[in-house]
Amino acid sequence: MPTITDSTDPYRNTIKRTLEDNQSKERRKIFLKNNNNETSQTFLDQSVELPESVNNVVGLSIFALLPYIIGITFIFLIIAQANIETYRKTDMNSFLLAWTIGYELIAAISLLAILKSAIRFNRK
Repeated sequence: MPTITDSTDPYRNTIKRTLEDNQSKERRKIFLKNNNNETSQTFLDQSVELPESVNNVVGLSIFALLPYIIGITFIFLIIAQANIETYRKTDMNSFLLAWTIGYELIAAISLLAILKSAIRFNRK
């Protein structure tokens, strides 16, 4: 009488596949439960990490020069309409004035970027 091996018994293979499928479904449920707990944070609960270079001299110089350059560019292009003579006549070449204008432009752009990110945020 021939013996039936494990690989040729259809009933045994069906039961084995069913048990493996059930185990796979359980692992998936556990994974999804753990994964949803980690990613179910709100937009304002996200962590923000600043680079270490913000604390050194390069960060400080960027903090001083970037708003100034943006402010000068804004004054020249928008207020003086890209005319060097008009720019000289406006007498708006103060460092503090240009820096403040540039800082406000950067702040407005940053706030708009944050708002856009908040609108497009999804909890995955």
